[in-house]
Amino acid sequence: MPRISITLNLGPMVRFDIEGASCTEIAAALAGFEELNQTVDSMFSDLAQRVFPDGVPAGEEESP
Repeated sequence: MPRISITLNLGPMVRFDIEGASCTEIAAALAGFEELNQTVDSMFSDLAQRVFPDGVPAGEEESP
């Protein structure tokens, strides 16, 4: 049976792969993805704030 493979990148250091035999399996695997994405975003935002408490260093641009 064919397999569906999806790779999701959540920032520069977080990546995970999802595999399933049907769209139903993939949908079940993605349940909670929105919450995971928000948690990772919060963690990296907190890390960035601790590393650069005064904001983006001079001469560097913020990502869109």
